[in-house]
Amino acid sequence: MSGNDQNTPKYSQGETDVDRLRRTTTPDVMSVELVSAFSGDRDITRAESAFIGIQKDKRGIVFYSDLLYAVTHHYFAPEIAETLWGKILSHKHMMSQRLGRNVRIVVATIDYFSNITSELKSLTLISETYVTEIATLSMRDGMTGLFNHSSCYELLKLEVKNYHRYKTGLSLIMLDIDDFKSVNDKYGHQEGDRILIEFAKTMGDQVRDTDICCRLGGDEFITILPFTSGPGEALEIAERIRAKATSITYGGQRITISTGVAVCNQSTNSPQDLIKRADRALYRAKHNGKNQVIMDANL
Repeated sequence: MSGNDQNTPKYSQGETDVDRLRRTTTPDVMSVELVSAFSGDRDITRAESAFIGIQKDKRGIVFYSDLLYAVTHHYFAPEIAETLWGKILSHKHMMSQRLGRNVRIVVATIDYFSNITSELKSLTLISETYVTEIATLSMRDGMTGLFNHSSCYELLKLEVKNYHRYKTGLSLIMLDIDDFKSVNDKYGHQEGDRILIEFAKTMGDQVRDTDICCRLGGDEFITILPFTSGPGEALEIAERIRAKATSITYGGQRITISTGVAVCNQSTNSPQDLIKRADRALYRAKHNGKNQVIMDANL
């Protein structure tokens, strides 16, 4: 096959640029989540990688139009889309370096088109449903699916306000996987990521429907417990998570976690206050031998 043949757009039968511009056809082969994985927001699975390979071969240069359409719901001609995709990935890398965290492709794309090229004049180009999807993605940790660091603080801030306004019980569990760095060093980050994902699922399985599980970063997690009746209930949930986590294994060993629990009271004025107390209890759990739950003394 010649180079020209490789670059020839491979449209579906009857599909033309005019159709795509008028949005009378929809490239439904690409989901936002798939494009997110492909761009490096999270590890891509083998099945996803294989599917991407098939689509690249099947769609040819139109593949890049599909990528951008999935992210923006806006059509770009294949030749332009190919160039833009490379520039957006570079922009994503630059933003990630400057902010010190992995910036998602949807955020990088919107920032690139809004602030660099002014290609997208407003969010009216994106459907309301899609805006909601973008907002949801920005609130979640890409690896575990739990609420991320910034979302955790916003959600906890709201719950602290509810505590003072309605006098509803509120507790916080801070969790840390013991000796996690040594797991990464000995068995590699892929194994470490698997453990983080399994632990996130374990947390979700052991808490109540009203509880909110978050990943602060690394191997640090938080569970927000609204409507708790008191320290006893919070301790019970924390102990349940700790005990169940030991079923996660690596290299023939079981993981353990250390946990700190804090209960909201009248002196709690901010999320930071509650997190600081839970972190202090977590430190005691680590210092006392790990693999245990410690309650903050300030009830």
